[in-house]
Amino acid sequence: MAKKRSKNTKQTVSPLNSSVVDAASAGGNDESAAGDNNRSRNGGQSERAMSATKKSEEAALTAMLFGGDGDAAAAWEDDDDEEDGHVETNSKHQDTEEDEVEGDLFAIDRSGEEVTDDVEGDYDEDDAENEQQTSDDNQLNDEGSYDSDEESEEEDEEENKASMTGAAWQDSGSESEDGSDNDDEDSDSDDESSEKQSKKQKGVSLADGPNRLKKLRRYRDETDPLSFKEYELRLRERFMNTSSVAARTDWADVGLAQKQQAETEEGEPQKKKKRGYASSTDEDDSSDDEYYNDSAAKTILQSNASLFETSAHDGMPLPPTLLNVVRTRDANLADPSNSVVNACQFHPGSDEDNPLLMTAGMDKMLRFFRINDHDSEENHTKIHGIHFPKMPITCASFLGDSGSVVLSGRRPFFYVYDAASGNIQKIPSIVGRQERSLEKFTISPDGRIIAFLGNDGYVILVDGKSKQWIGDLKMNGSVRAVVFSEDGEYIMGSGSDGDVYKWHIGSRRCVERFHNEDGTITSSLAVSSNFLAVGAESGVVNLYNDRHSAASAVRGRGLSLAATERTPIKSVMNMTTSADNMCFNHDGQILAMSSRRETNGLKLLHVPTQTVFSNWPTSKTPLKYVWSMDFSPGSKYLAVGNDHGKCLLYRLKHYWDE
Repeated sequence: MAKKRSKNTKQTVSPLNSSVVDAASAGGNDESAAGDNNRSRNGGQSERAMSATKKSEEAALTAMLFGGDGDAAAAWEDDDDEEDGHVETNSKHQDTEEDEVEGDLFAIDRSGEEVTDDVEGDYDEDDAENEQQTSDDNQLNDEGSYDSDEESEEEDEEENKASMTGAAWQDSGSESEDGSDNDDEDSDSDDESSEKQSKKQKGVSLADGPNRLKKLRRYRDETDPLSFKEYELRLRERFMNTSSVAARTDWADVGLAQKQQAETEEGEPQKKKKRGYASSTDEDDSSDDEYYNDSAAKTILQSNASLFETSAHDGMPLPPTLLNVVRTRDANLADPSNSVVNACQFHPGSDEDNPLLMTAGMDKMLRFFRINDHDSEENHTKIHGIHFPKMPITCASFLGDSGSVVLSGRRPFFYVYDAASGNIQKIPSIVGRQERSLEKFTISPDGRIIAFLGNDGYVILVDGKSKQWIGDLKMNGSVRAVVFSEDGEYIMGSGSDGDVYKWHIGSRRCVERFHNEDGTITSSLAVSSNFLAVGAESGVVNLYNDRHSAASAVRGRGLSLAATERTPIKSVMNMTTSADNMCFNHDGQILAMSSRRETNGLKLLHVPTQTVFSNWPTSKTPLKYVWSMDFSPGSKYLAVGNDHGKCLLYRLKHYWDE
């Protein structure tokens, strides 16, 4: 290492370890020997004699430190003779000052004490051993990990201070080792940061991560890492699938519906500018953020309702096992039907306390009733009735929330009655289809599409406004049951083969097909926001988790039509005959199941716990043979149509503010 020297002193760099050696000190032995006689005559020159002795020791020490011998020292002496002669011509004061600098530069304290100018003693073996140790320490310092010029200068200053004491010399070596350790720690931290950065770029791996992350896989062999936003969406779906239906989970659905709709309609994401969300440096994350729906988020943030609210009334969940139900006057007591009540339905847009009820049956009559207050002593008000002389009515339903009603029977035509204007429109046939009977159909919640059950496994789609044919959906076997999803984007159908088909309305593509675990002919279907119920002729009702089940199917658009296996979360076996009718209430907490082949064949299932209410109905409940049923808006009433022409009305007290 570089050492600070006097301006008049020549410095020589050793080629072995790049150390700076004073040429005057290396070649000063001859000059000091030649001038001994002159200095001995003057007593004032004793200090210079002592300096010469020290120079000889330092020359030997230099040879040992640098691995050289006497010849190398002699070569240095010859090279520096001229410079030393020039130094001698200077004043005595300058020579004395130079000797002090040289003594301070090369003196080594072997005892650990401060070095003075009165250093005496001869060179011995113990000193050689100490000097060898010092040389090793010097090499440690020379091989340190300080690469920059600034660090080298700081080290030089520390070495100049440490040269005064042996202990300080040793501390310098330890500091160099500590510096190397710090560099190792820095490199380790850099490796960790680079590893974290690479993981951040790759995403979240479901296969290599904890075992609990494997539950988020779409299929067993999924190994590709997920982007962070896709990982977030998987967590949201997992929460909504595993949480109880009685708890609100719409807050976890923010942005998910927008993304699925974009993938379904256009095949690629629709990018929107978002406001109020933090931006991300990752391109995938920032692009996925754009699926978030500001309006949905604002609706949740602006409301003070509990995120875990389970009921519209007092936020209390529906208690299991026991149902608080009270019978009221029959809905059609003012004008009972003369035959079986094949259809009864509440208008979806009517008042919850005083809803509008429609009934129809084999007596060819369509009737409307206004349900009065439950504490009223008067019968429920009949609004009016319409007679269809040429068609016994087997199926009737409101066309969305409009005032129109679609009616059909075992005829190749059907009727549409407009309750607001009183007009009756007869549709003689469906153009492009030759059907003998259109006796069974279902309507989408928004009233846009009417789906008729056709022959040979066809589901016939008719436009709700123009009443014209718009498409067909085909399944294996014959069609026995069809139902729309709550959002009207999907339609489910099943029949004699026992397979359940799920089509996307916009693309007319089958996005999912699975085999019902019961294996017998399907007789009815019902759907809620969370679940799909499949009723079979054996009486078994299987309950499947249906939340966002089509999302994965839409993403993998090359799906084959081979039936897959899905395990129901619950198989209800409380019925011994065919499950002919099923429906969920407005919040999905109750599933009503009935059979036309058994008296009092009605069961109510508490969906959150998958248990059947034990207190109602009982063997003494006068239900008779149940042919139709429906829940009112808000689930305050349950209407049941039987084979005696009555429409029984029951009040569910849980949904009343009392």
